[in-house]
Amino acid sequence: MPNWKLIAQARGIEVSAEEMERLTVVLDALETAWAPLRELAPHETEPAVAYRLSRQEPQA
Repeated sequence: MPNWKLIAQARGIEVSAEEMERLTVVLDALETAWAPLRELAPHETEPAVAYRLSRQEPQA
């Protein structure tokens, strides 16, 4: 699995340890879900993967 904390740091995204822990679970699940789809793409196709993070306040 990718090191999401390192990726965030490299992109200048500041995320608290608590947020990173929650995000890592979700991003790892997405990575696992999308992995089989990579095999369907033609090998000459350049990958274009973008993750977009947005803050959401917890709902009571």
